[in-house]
Amino acid sequence: MSLRPTLSGNVPASTATVARAAFPRGNPYLRLRDHLGTIFTDAQFAPLFAPCGQPAECPWRLALVTLLQFAENLPDRRAADAVRGRIDWKYLLGLELTDPGFDASVLSEFRGRLVAGGAEEHLLDTLLALCRDLKLLSARGRQRTDSTHVLGTVRSLNRLECVTETLRAALNALAIAAPEWLRAEADPAWLERYDRRAGDHDVPQGETKRRAHAEQIGRDGHQLLAAIMAPGAPIWLRQIPAVELLRQAWLQNFSIIGDVPAAGSKATPLVRWRTEQEGFPPSLLMLASPYDPEVHYARKQSTIWIGYKVHLTETCDEGGPHLITHVETTPAPVVDRDALEDIHAALEAKGLLPGTHLADAGYVAADQLVASRKKGVTLFGPAPKDDQWQARSGEGFTVQDFRLDWDREMATCPAGHQSKSWAPDDHQGRTAFKVRFSTTDCRSCPLKTQCTRSGRRLLTLRPREEHETLEAARQREEQLAFSKEYRRRAGIEGTISAGVRGLHLRRSRYIGLTKTHLQHVLTAAAMNLIRLGAWFAGTPLARTRQSASTKLMMAPIPA
Repeated sequence: MSLRPTLSGNVPASTATVARAAFPRGNPYLRLRDHLGTIFTDAQFAPLFAPCGQPAECPWRLALVTLLQFAENLPDRRAADAVRGRIDWKYLLGLELTDPGFDASVLSEFRGRLVAGGAEEHLLDTLLALCRDLKLLSARGRQRTDSTHVLGTVRSLNRLECVTETLRAALNALAIAAPEWLRAEADPAWLERYDRRAGDHDVPQGETKRRAHAEQIGRDGHQLLAAIMAPGAPIWLRQIPAVELLRQAWLQNFSIIGDVPAAGSKATPLVRWRTEQEGFPPSLLMLASPYDPEVHYARKQSTIWIGYKVHLTETCDEGGPHLITHVETTPAPVVDRDALEDIHAALEAKGLLPGTHLADAGYVAADQLVASRKKGVTLFGPAPKDDQWQARSGEGFTVQDFRLDWDREMATCPAGHQSKSWAPDDHQGRTAFKVRFSTTDCRSCPLKTQCTRSGRRLLTLRPREEHETLEAARQREEQLAFSKEYRRRAGIEGTISAGVRGLHLRRSRYIGLTKTHLQHVLTAAAMNLIRLGAWFAGTPLARTRQSASTKLMMAPIPA
Protein backbone atom coordinates (compact mmCIF):
# COMPACT_ATOMS: atom_id res chain seq x y z
CA MET A 1 0.00 0.00 0.00
CA SER A 2 1.14 3.56 -0.71
CA LEU A 3 0.77 6.76 1.27
CA ARG A 4 -1.31 9.63 -0.04
CA PRO A 5 -0.60 12.40 2.50
CA THR A 6 -3.66 14.27 3.75
CA LEU A 7 -3.71 17.64 5.45
CA SER A 8 -4.83 17.54 9.06
CA GLY A 9 -7.17 20.50 9.07
CA ASN A 10 -9.67 21.77 11.59
CA VAL A 11 -12.46 19.72 13.11
CA PRO A 12 -15.51 19.81 10.78
CA ALA A 13 -18.05 22.39 11.93
CA SER A 14 -20.91 19.90 12.22
CA THR A 15 -18.79 17.53 14.32
CA ALA A 16 -17.66 20.35 16.60
CA THR A 17 -21.23 21.60 17.10
CA VAL A 18 -22.62 18.19 18.02
CA ALA A 19 -19.63 17.37 20.24
CA ARG A 20 -19.95 20.63 22.20
CA ALA A 21 -23.65 20.02 22.67
CA ALA A 22 -23.11 16.40 23.73
CA PHE A 23 -20.37 17.30 26.22
CA PRO A 24 -21.20 20.74 27.63
CA ARG A 25 -18.85 20.19 30.57
CA GLY A 26 -16.00 19.03 28.38
CA ASN A 27 -14.50 15.68 27.53
CA PRO A 28 -10.91 14.36 27.77
CA TYR A 29 -10.66 13.72 24.01
CA LEU A 30 -12.06 17.12 23.15
CA ARG A 31 -9.48 18.74 25.43
CA LEU A 32 -6.67 16.70 23.86
CA ARG A 33 -7.64 17.90 20.39
CA ASP A 34 -7.95 21.51 21.55
CA HIS A 35 -4.56 21.54 23.31
CA LEU A 36 -2.45 19.10 21.27
CA GLY A 37 -4.02 19.22 17.83
CA THR A 38 -3.63 16.05 15.76
CA ILE A 39 -0.34 15.09 17.49
CA PHE A 40 0.83 13.13 14.40
CA THR A 41 1.21 13.91 10.70
CA ASP A 42 1.17 11.62 7.67
CA ALA A 43 4.71 12.64 6.70
CA GLN A 44 6.08 10.99 9.87
CA PHE A 45 4.96 7.58 8.62
CA ALA A 46 6.05 7.92 4.98
CA PRO A 47 9.05 5.50 5.36
CA LEU A 48 6.63 2.73 6.36
CA PHE A 49 4.77 2.75 3.05
CA ALA A 50 5.66 1.82 -0.53
CA PRO A 51 5.98 4.58 -3.15
CA CYS A 52 3.17 3.09 -5.24
CA GLY A 53 0.15 0.88 -4.79
CA GLN A 54 -3.34 1.07 -3.35
CA PRO A 55 -3.85 4.18 -1.16
CA ALA A 56 -3.54 3.43 2.55
CA GLU A 57 -5.79 4.66 5.32
CA CYS A 58 -4.69 7.98 6.83
CA PRO A 59 -1.76 6.96 9.12
CA TRP A 60 -1.93 9.86 11.56
CA ARG A 61 -5.51 8.88 12.35
CA LEU A 62 -4.55 5.22 12.65
CA ALA A 63 -1.85 6.22 15.15
CA LEU A 64 -4.38 8.09 17.27
CA VAL A 65 -6.93 5.29 17.07
CA THR A 66 -4.24 2.82 18.15
CA LEU A 67 -3.52 4.88 21.26
CA LEU A 68 -7.22 5.32 22.01
CA GLN A 69 -7.91 1.60 21.80
CA PHE A 70 -5.02 0.90 24.17
CA ALA A 71 -6.24 3.62 26.53
CA GLU A 72 -9.67 1.99 26.68
CA ASN A 73 -8.40 -1.60 26.28
CA LEU A 74 -10.48 -2.24 23.15
CA PRO A 75 -9.95 -4.99 20.57
CA ASP A 76 -9.57 -3.95 16.94
CA ARG A 77 -13.20 -4.54 16.01
CA ARG A 78 -14.59 -2.44 18.87
CA ALA A 79 -12.05 0.31 18.18
CA ALA A 80 -13.17 0.45 14.55
CA ASP A 81 -16.80 0.62 15.76
CA ALA A 82 -15.88 3.51 18.06
CA VAL A 83 -14.43 5.45 15.11
CA ARG A 84 -17.77 5.07 13.32
CA GLY A 85 -20.07 5.70 16.24
CA ARG A 86 -18.50 7.87 18.95
CA ILE A 87 -18.69 11.64 18.72
CA ASP A 88 -15.69 12.29 21.00
CA TRP A 89 -13.50 10.04 18.83
CA LYS A 90 -14.67 11.76 15.66
CA TYR A 91 -13.83 15.14 17.20
CA LEU A 92 -10.30 14.07 18.15
CA LEU A 93 -9.78 12.48 14.72
CA GLY A 94 -11.26 15.43 12.83
CA LEU A 95 -13.88 13.31 11.03
CA GLU A 96 -17.27 14.19 9.64
CA LEU A 97 -20.24 12.76 11.51
CA THR A 98 -21.10 10.74 8.41
CA ASP A 99 -17.61 9.24 8.01
CA PRO A 100 -17.98 5.42 7.75
CA GLY A 101 -14.56 4.68 9.29
CA PHE A 102 -12.50 1.70 8.15
CA ASP A 103 -12.25 -2.06 8.46
CA ALA A 104 -10.85 -3.38 11.74
CA SER A 105 -8.05 -5.29 9.97
CA VAL A 106 -6.39 -1.97 9.11
CA LEU A 107 -5.28 -1.53 12.74
CA SER A 108 -3.45 -4.86 12.84
CA GLU A 109 -1.81 -4.04 9.52
CA PHE A 110 -0.70 -0.66 10.87
CA ARG A 111 0.92 -2.24 13.95
CA GLY A 112 2.67 -4.68 11.66
CA ARG A 113 4.13 -1.77 9.69
CA LEU A 114 5.42 -0.19 12.90
CA VAL A 115 7.23 -3.42 13.82
CA ALA A 116 8.54 -4.06 10.30
CA GLY A 117 9.84 -0.50 10.06
CA GLY A 118 11.49 -0.53 13.51
CA ALA A 119 9.18 2.30 14.59
CA GLU A 120 7.84 0.73 17.78
CA GLU A 121 8.67 3.82 19.87
CA HIS A 122 7.69 6.41 17.26
CA LEU A 123 4.24 7.14 18.69
CA LEU A 124 5.52 7.65 22.25
CA ASP A 125 8.50 9.74 21.13
CA THR A 126 6.32 11.99 18.98
CA LEU A 127 3.96 12.63 21.88
CA LEU A 128 6.88 13.41 24.19
CA ALA A 129 8.40 15.81 21.66
CA LEU A 130 5.09 17.67 21.42
CA CYS A 131 4.90 17.90 25.22
CA ARG A 132 8.41 19.37 25.28
CA ASP A 133 7.40 22.02 22.77
CA LEU A 134 4.42 22.91 24.97
CA LYS A 135 6.66 23.16 28.08
CA LEU A 136 4.88 20.20 29.71
CA LEU A 137 8.10 18.20 29.84
CA SER A 138 11.71 19.16 30.40
CA ALA A 139 15.04 17.43 30.79
CA ARG A 140 17.27 17.30 33.86
CA GLY A 141 14.35 17.04 36.23
CA ARG A 142 13.42 14.19 38.52
CA GLN A 143 12.40 10.80 37.12
CA ARG A 144 11.74 7.37 38.60
CA THR A 145 11.95 3.82 37.26
CA ASP A 146 10.65 0.43 38.26
CA SER A 147 9.99 -2.90 36.57
CA THR A 148 7.44 -5.67 36.64
CA HIS A 149 7.16 -9.15 35.20
CA VAL A 150 5.24 -9.85 32.00
CA LEU A 151 3.67 -13.21 31.28
CA GLY A 152 4.25 -14.59 27.80
CA THR A 153 1.24 -15.33 25.65
CA VAL A 154 2.24 -19.00 25.44
CA ARG A 155 1.36 -21.74 27.90
CA SER A 156 3.79 -22.28 30.76
CA LEU A 157 5.57 -25.62 30.30
CA ASN A 158 7.81 -27.64 32.55
CA ARG A 159 10.95 -29.12 31.04
CA LEU A 160 9.40 -32.46 30.06
CA GLU A 161 6.38 -30.76 28.51
CA CYS A 162 8.66 -28.36 26.64
CA VAL A 163 10.67 -31.07 24.88
CA THR A 164 7.48 -32.99 24.08
CA GLU A 165 5.83 -29.93 22.60
CA THR A 166 9.00 -28.97 20.72
CA LEU A 167 9.09 -32.36 18.98
CA ARG A 168 5.35 -32.14 18.28
CA ALA A 169 5.78 -28.65 16.78
CA ALA A 170 8.63 -29.87 14.57
CA LEU A 171 6.55 -32.79 13.31
CA ASN A 172 3.64 -30.45 12.49
CA ALA A 173 5.95 -28.05 10.65
CA LEU A 174 7.49 -30.88 8.62
CA ALA A 175 4.03 -32.27 7.83
CA ILE A 176 3.24 -28.99 6.11
CA ALA A 177 6.63 -28.29 4.51
CA ALA A 178 7.65 -31.84 3.47
CA PRO A 179 4.70 -34.24 3.87
CA GLU A 180 6.03 -37.01 1.62
CA TRP A 181 9.47 -36.97 3.22
CA LEU A 182 8.00 -37.12 6.73
CA ARG A 183 5.64 -39.96 5.79
CA ALA A 184 8.64 -42.01 4.68
CA GLU A 185 10.83 -41.24 7.72
CA ALA A 186 8.34 -41.08 10.60
CA ASP A 187 7.93 -43.88 13.08
CA PRO A 188 4.27 -45.06 13.18
CA ALA A 189 4.41 -44.98 16.99
CA TRP A 190 4.83 -41.20 16.88
CA LEU A 191 1.18 -40.80 15.91
CA GLU A 192 0.06 -42.01 19.31
CA ARG A 193 2.82 -40.29 21.28
CA TYR A 194 2.53 -36.82 19.74
CA ASP A 195 -1.03 -36.54 18.43
CA ARG A 196 -2.08 -34.34 21.34
CA ARG A 197 -0.37 -31.43 23.03
CA ALA A 198 1.93 -31.97 25.97
CA GLY A 199 0.02 -32.23 29.22
CA ASP A 200 -2.95 -34.04 27.71
CA HIS A 201 -1.09 -37.36 27.89
CA ASP A 202 -0.69 -39.38 31.06
CA VAL A 203 2.85 -38.98 32.38
CA PRO A 204 4.16 -41.99 34.32
CA GLN A 205 4.46 -41.52 38.06
CA GLY A 206 7.77 -42.03 39.82
CA GLU A 207 11.23 -40.71 39.03
CA THR A 208 12.44 -43.84 37.23
CA LYS A 209 9.40 -44.13 34.96
CA ARG A 210 9.38 -40.40 34.20
CA ARG A 211 13.04 -40.53 33.25
CA ALA A 212 12.41 -43.49 30.95
CA HIS A 213 9.50 -41.61 29.38
CA ALA A 214 11.71 -38.54 28.81
CA GLU A 215 14.48 -40.62 27.26
CA GLN A 216 12.00 -42.25 24.87
CA ILE A 217 11.10 -38.75 23.68
CA GLY A 218 14.82 -38.01 23.41
CA ARG A 219 15.39 -41.06 21.17
CA ASP A 220 12.46 -40.07 18.96
CA GLY A 221 13.78 -36.53 18.55
CA HIS A 222 17.30 -37.76 17.89
CA GLN A 223 15.97 -40.16 15.24
CA LEU A 224 14.15 -37.31 13.52
CA LEU A 225 17.20 -35.04 13.64
CA ALA A 226 19.43 -37.81 12.30
CA ALA A 227 17.07 -38.28 9.35
CA ILE A 228 17.07 -34.55 8.65
CA MET A 229 20.88 -34.42 8.77
CA ALA A 230 21.30 -37.52 6.59
CA PRO A 231 23.15 -36.93 3.27
CA GLY A 232 20.09 -37.75 1.15
CA ALA A 233 17.70 -35.42 3.00
CA PRO A 234 16.83 -32.03 1.47
CA ILE A 235 19.18 -29.36 2.81
CA TRP A 236 16.37 -26.85 3.31
CA LEU A 237 14.78 -29.04 6.01
CA ARG A 238 17.51 -27.91 8.39
CA GLN A 239 16.50 -24.27 7.89
CA ILE A 240 12.93 -24.73 9.12
CA PRO A 241 12.66 -22.73 12.39
CA ALA A 242 10.88 -25.54 14.24
CA VAL A 243 13.70 -27.95 13.32
CA GLU A 244 16.35 -25.53 14.58
CA LEU A 245 14.43 -25.18 17.87
CA LEU A 246 14.25 -28.97 18.11
CA ARG A 247 18.01 -29.22 17.72
CA GLN A 248 18.51 -26.51 20.37
CA ALA A 249 16.11 -28.16 22.84
CA TRP A 250 17.81 -31.55 22.45
CA LEU A 251 21.25 -30.08 23.09
CA GLN A 252 19.97 -28.41 26.24
CA ASN A 253 17.95 -31.29 27.69
CA PHE A 254 19.62 -34.50 26.54
CA SER A 255 23.12 -35.93 26.45
CA ILE A 256 24.33 -38.79 24.27
CA ILE A 257 26.49 -41.41 25.96
CA GLY A 258 29.14 -43.12 23.85
CA ASP A 259 29.57 -42.85 20.09
CA VAL A 260 26.83 -41.27 18.00
CA PRO A 261 25.51 -43.68 15.31
CA ALA A 262 26.39 -42.70 11.76
CA ALA A 263 23.78 -40.81 9.74
CA GLY A 264 21.27 -43.22 8.27
CA SER A 265 22.21 -45.97 10.73
CA LYS A 266 19.37 -47.86 12.41
CA ALA A 267 21.34 -48.23 15.63
CA THR A 268 19.54 -46.78 18.64
CA PRO A 269 21.48 -43.91 20.26
CA LEU A 270 22.04 -43.95 24.01
CA VAL A 271 20.17 -40.77 24.94
CA ARG A 272 20.15 -39.60 28.56
CA TRP A 273 17.83 -37.06 30.19
CA ARG A 274 19.92 -34.25 31.68
CA THR A 275 19.75 -33.62 35.40
CA GLU A 276 21.12 -30.90 37.63
CA GLN A 277 24.28 -32.95 38.01
CA GLU A 278 25.07 -32.58 34.29
CA GLY A 279 24.00 -28.94 34.40
CA PHE A 280 21.77 -26.75 32.24
CA PRO A 281 22.36 -23.58 30.21
CA PRO A 282 21.53 -20.28 31.91
CA SER A 283 17.88 -19.27 31.86
CA LEU A 284 18.58 -16.57 29.26
CA LEU A 285 19.57 -19.31 26.76
CA MET A 286 17.23 -22.11 27.85
CA LEU A 287 14.28 -22.72 25.54
CA ALA A 288 11.02 -22.36 27.47
CA SER A 289 8.49 -22.76 24.64
CA PRO A 290 8.75 -23.73 20.95
CA TYR A 291 5.99 -21.24 20.10
CA ASP A 292 7.80 -18.19 21.45
CA PRO A 293 11.56 -18.82 21.69
CA GLU A 294 12.11 -15.41 23.28
CA VAL A 295 10.18 -16.13 26.49
CA HIS A 296 12.33 -17.37 29.35
CA TYR A 297 11.94 -18.66 32.85
CA ALA A 298 12.72 -16.20 35.65
CA ARG A 299 12.33 -15.90 39.37
CA LYS A 300 12.32 -12.76 41.51
CA GLN A 301 11.82 -13.39 45.21
CA SER A 302 8.53 -15.38 45.38
CA THR A 303 7.41 -14.57 41.82
CA ILE A 304 8.06 -17.22 39.17
CA TRP A 305 7.06 -16.69 35.56
CA ILE A 306 7.86 -17.41 31.91
CA GLY A 307 7.86 -14.34 29.71
CA TYR A 308 9.50 -10.91 29.75
CA LYS A 309 10.14 -7.91 31.98
CA VAL A 310 9.15 -4.28 31.38
CA HIS A 311 10.77 -1.16 32.88
CA LEU A 312 8.78 2.10 33.03
CA THR A 313 10.41 5.49 33.58
CA GLU A 314 8.32 8.59 34.31
CA THR A 315 8.76 12.19 35.39
CA CYS A 316 7.80 13.11 38.94
CA ASP A 317 8.48 16.85 39.24
CA GLU A 318 5.90 19.07 40.85
CA GLY A 319 4.04 21.56 38.72
CA GLY A 320 3.63 19.38 35.65
CA PRO A 321 1.99 16.16 34.50
CA HIS A 322 3.76 12.91 35.32
CA LEU A 323 4.54 11.45 31.91
CA ILE A 324 6.16 8.13 31.00
CA THR A 325 9.36 9.01 29.15
CA HIS A 326 10.72 5.57 28.30
CA VAL A 327 9.75 1.91 28.13
CA GLU A 328 12.35 -0.86 28.16
CA THR A 329 11.28 -4.45 27.49
CA THR A 330 13.85 -7.14 28.25
CA PRO A 331 13.99 -10.92 28.51
CA ALA A 332 12.76 -12.05 31.91
CA PRO A 333 16.13 -13.18 33.38
CA VAL A 334 17.83 -9.79 32.78
CA VAL A 335 18.34 -8.16 36.18
CA ASP A 336 17.26 -4.56 36.71
CA ARG A 337 20.73 -3.04 37.01
CA ASP A 338 21.75 -4.43 33.60
CA ALA A 339 18.87 -2.55 31.96
CA LEU A 340 19.79 0.83 33.47
CA GLU A 341 22.51 1.66 30.94
CA ASP A 342 20.12 1.14 28.02
CA ILE A 343 17.48 3.26 29.76
CA HIS A 344 19.89 6.15 30.23
CA ALA A 345 21.14 5.84 26.64
CA ALA A 346 17.59 6.01 25.30
CA LEU A 347 16.69 9.00 27.49
CA GLU A 348 19.88 10.77 26.40
CA ALA A 349 18.99 10.21 22.73
CA LYS A 350 15.60 11.81 23.38
CA GLY A 351 17.16 14.73 25.25
CA LEU A 352 15.31 13.69 28.40
CA LEU A 353 18.05 12.56 30.78
CA PRO A 354 17.00 13.25 34.38
CA GLY A 355 19.08 15.14 36.87
CA THR A 356 17.95 12.82 39.66
CA HIS A 357 16.91 9.26 38.91
CA LEU A 358 14.95 7.50 41.65
CA ALA A 359 15.10 3.71 41.62
CA ASP A 360 14.91 0.78 44.00
CA ALA A 361 17.86 -1.30 45.16
CA GLY A 362 17.69 -3.57 42.10
CA TYR A 363 19.02 -0.79 39.87
CA VAL A 364 21.71 0.56 42.20
CA ALA A 365 25.21 -0.91 41.95
CA ALA A 366 28.67 0.60 42.27
CA ASP A 367 29.37 0.59 38.52
CA GLN A 368 25.93 2.04 37.76
CA LEU A 369 26.45 4.85 40.27
CA VAL A 370 29.69 5.77 38.49
CA ALA A 371 28.27 5.45 34.96
CA SER A 372 25.23 7.55 35.89
CA ARG A 373 27.36 10.27 37.43
CA LYS A 374 29.43 10.50 34.22
CA LYS A 375 26.21 11.28 32.35
CA GLY A 376 25.29 13.96 34.87
CA VAL A 377 22.62 11.79 36.52
CA THR A 378 22.37 11.26 40.27
CA LEU A 379 21.19 7.68 40.74
CA PHE A 380 19.16 7.82 43.93
CA GLY A 381 18.29 4.62 45.73
CA PRO A 382 19.40 2.16 48.42
CA ALA A 383 23.03 1.24 47.81
CA PRO A 384 24.16 -2.41 48.02
CA LYS A 385 24.89 -3.46 51.58
CA ASP A 386 28.05 -5.10 52.84
CA ASP A 387 26.95 -8.73 53.24
CA GLN A 388 30.08 -9.94 55.04
CA TRP A 389 29.55 -11.37 58.52
CA GLN A 390 31.64 -8.57 60.04
CA ALA A 391 29.11 -5.99 58.82
CA ARG A 392 26.02 -8.07 59.61
CA SER A 393 27.09 -8.73 63.20
CA GLY A 394 27.99 -5.11 63.83
CA GLU A 395 30.93 -6.27 65.94
CA GLY A 396 33.58 -7.05 63.32
CA PHE A 397 35.99 -4.96 61.28
CA THR A 398 34.56 -4.01 57.88
CA VAL A 399 36.35 -2.59 54.86
CA GLN A 400 35.71 0.89 56.24
CA ASP A 401 37.97 0.07 59.20
CA PHE A 402 40.98 -0.51 56.90
CA ARG A 403 43.17 2.32 55.59
CA LEU A 404 43.48 1.97 51.81
CA ASP A 405 46.42 3.48 49.95
CA TRP A 406 45.27 3.18 46.35
CA ASP A 407 48.41 4.72 44.88
CA ARG A 408 50.76 2.30 46.65
CA GLU A 409 48.22 -0.56 46.48
CA MET A 410 48.53 -1.16 50.16
CA ALA A 411 45.94 -1.75 52.90
CA THR A 412 46.50 -1.36 56.64
CA CYS A 413 44.31 -3.26 59.12
CA PRO A 414 43.03 -1.89 62.47
CA ALA A 415 45.93 -3.62 64.22
CA GLY A 416 48.48 -1.80 62.03
CA HIS A 417 49.51 -4.73 59.82
CA GLN A 418 49.99 -4.06 56.11
CA SER A 419 48.68 -6.25 53.31
CA LYS A 420 51.05 -8.64 51.53
CA SER A 421 49.39 -8.68 48.09
CA TRP A 422 47.03 -6.53 46.04
CA ALA A 423 46.05 -8.31 42.80
CA PRO A 424 43.33 -7.77 40.19
CA ASP A 425 40.61 -10.40 40.04
CA ASP A 426 37.37 -11.10 38.21
CA HIS A 427 34.55 -11.07 40.78
CA GLN A 428 31.16 -12.23 39.42
CA GLY A 429 32.05 -10.93 35.97
CA ARG A 430 33.19 -7.52 37.26
CA THR A 431 36.66 -6.07 37.82
CA ALA A 432 37.82 -6.32 41.43
CA PHE A 433 40.96 -6.49 43.54
CA LYS A 434 41.90 -9.18 46.05
CA VAL A 435 43.85 -7.79 49.00
CA ARG A 436 45.45 -10.45 51.20
CA PHE A 437 47.15 -10.14 54.56
CA SER A 438 49.89 -12.32 55.97
CA THR A 439 48.88 -15.54 57.70
CA THR A 440 51.62 -14.98 60.26
CA ASP A 441 50.28 -11.53 61.19
CA CYS A 442 46.64 -12.63 61.35
CA ARG A 443 47.09 -15.78 63.44
CA SER A 444 48.94 -14.00 66.22
CA CYS A 445 46.78 -10.86 66.13
CA PRO A 446 44.73 -10.25 69.33
CA LEU A 447 41.94 -8.74 67.17
CA LYS A 448 41.59 -11.79 64.94
CA THR A 449 38.17 -12.86 66.29
CA GLN A 450 36.74 -9.49 65.23
CA CYS A 451 38.43 -9.58 61.84
CA THR A 452 38.34 -13.04 60.24
CA ARG A 453 37.33 -16.64 60.88
CA SER A 454 39.91 -18.07 58.48
CA GLY A 455 43.69 -18.14 58.61
CA ARG A 456 44.05 -14.59 57.28
CA ARG A 457 41.94 -11.61 56.24
CA LEU A 458 40.96 -11.18 52.59
CA LEU A 459 39.42 -7.99 51.21
CA THR A 460 37.59 -7.80 47.90
CA LEU A 461 37.66 -4.24 46.55
CA ARG A 462 36.03 -2.67 43.54
CA PRO A 463 38.04 -0.19 41.45
CA ARG A 464 38.80 2.99 43.33
CA GLU A 465 36.16 5.19 41.71
CA GLU A 466 33.44 2.59 42.27
CA HIS A 467 34.56 1.94 45.84
CA GLU A 468 34.54 5.60 46.83
CA THR A 469 31.25 6.28 45.06
CA LEU A 470 29.59 3.35 46.81
CA GLU A 471 30.85 4.47 50.19
CA ALA A 472 29.50 7.97 49.54
CA ALA A 473 26.11 6.51 48.57
CA ARG A 474 25.97 4.47 51.78
CA GLN A 475 26.74 7.55 53.85
CA ARG A 476 24.05 9.49 51.96
CA GLU A 477 21.45 6.95 53.10
CA GLU A 478 22.12 7.76 56.74
CA GLN A 479 20.99 11.37 56.26
CA LEU A 480 17.40 12.43 56.94
CA ALA A 481 17.11 14.13 53.54
CA PHE A 482 17.57 10.78 51.81
CA SER A 483 14.37 9.22 53.11
CA LYS A 484 12.40 12.39 52.33
CA GLU A 485 13.60 12.46 48.72
CA TYR A 486 13.32 8.71 48.24
CA ARG A 487 9.62 8.71 49.12
CA ARG A 488 8.90 10.09 45.66
CA ARG A 489 9.99 6.80 44.09
CA ALA A 490 6.89 5.01 45.39
CA GLY A 491 4.72 6.76 42.80
CA ILE A 492 6.08 4.58 39.98
CA GLU A 493 4.49 1.58 41.69
CA GLY A 494 1.13 3.29 41.29
CA THR A 495 1.86 3.76 37.59
CA ILE A 496 2.64 0.07 37.18
CA SER A 497 -0.49 -0.82 39.15
CA ALA A 498 -2.62 1.34 36.85
CA GLY A 499 -1.05 -0.28 33.80
CA VAL A 500 -1.57 -3.77 35.18
CA ARG A 501 -5.13 -3.36 36.44
CA GLY A 502 -6.55 -1.19 33.68
CA LEU A 503 -4.45 -1.91 30.59
CA HIS A 504 -3.20 -5.50 31.12
CA LEU A 505 0.44 -4.43 31.13
CA ARG A 506 1.55 -7.67 32.74
CA ARG A 507 0.20 -9.97 30.01
CA SER A 508 1.73 -10.02 26.55
CA ARG A 509 -0.78 -9.93 23.70
CA TYR A 510 1.71 -11.00 21.06
CA ILE A 511 4.44 -13.51 20.25
CA GLY A 512 8.04 -12.30 20.44
CA LEU A 513 10.01 -9.62 22.25
CA THR A 514 9.63 -6.97 19.53
CA LYS A 515 5.84 -7.13 19.38
CA THR A 516 5.60 -7.29 23.16
CA HIS A 517 7.73 -4.15 23.34
CA LEU A 518 5.35 -2.47 20.88
CA GLN A 519 2.47 -3.34 23.22
CA HIS A 520 4.29 -1.79 26.17
CA VAL A 521 5.18 1.39 24.26
CA LEU A 522 1.59 1.84 23.05
CA THR A 523 0.33 1.22 26.59
CA ALA A 524 2.70 3.89 27.94
CA ALA A 525 1.69 6.40 25.24
CA ALA A 526 -1.99 5.69 25.98
CA MET A 527 -1.39 6.30 29.71
CA ASN A 528 0.25 9.61 28.82
CA LEU A 529 -2.84 10.61 26.82
CA ILE A 530 -5.03 9.80 29.81
CA ARG A 531 -2.81 11.85 32.12
CA LEU A 532 -2.66 14.78 29.72
CA GLY A 533 -6.45 14.77 29.47
CA ALA A 534 -6.68 14.91 33.27
CA TRP A 535 -4.01 17.63 33.42
CA PHE A 536 -5.82 19.86 30.93
CA ALA A 537 -9.03 19.39 32.97
CA GLY A 538 -7.23 20.51 36.13
CA THR A 539 -7.79 17.17 37.89
CA PRO A 540 -5.34 16.91 40.82
CA LEU A 541 -3.23 13.82 41.38
CA ALA A 542 -4.96 11.22 43.53
CA ARG A 543 -3.72 10.83 47.07
CA THR A 544 -2.59 7.50 48.46
CA ARG A 545 -5.58 5.58 49.75
CA GLN A 546 -5.71 4.84 53.46
CA SER A 547 -7.94 2.50 55.40
CA ALA A 548 -10.33 3.83 58.02
CA SER A 549 -8.20 2.47 60.87
CA THR A 550 -5.05 4.10 59.44
CA LYS A 551 -6.80 7.47 59.15
CA LEU A 552 -8.02 7.15 62.73
CA MET A 553 -4.61 6.27 64.14
CA MET A 554 -2.84 9.04 62.22
CA ALA A 555 -5.36 11.74 63.08
CA PRO A 556 -4.29 14.22 65.81
CA ILE A 557 -5.77 13.56 69.24
CA PRO A 558 -8.20 16.33 70.29
CA ALA A 559 -6.96 18.46 73.15
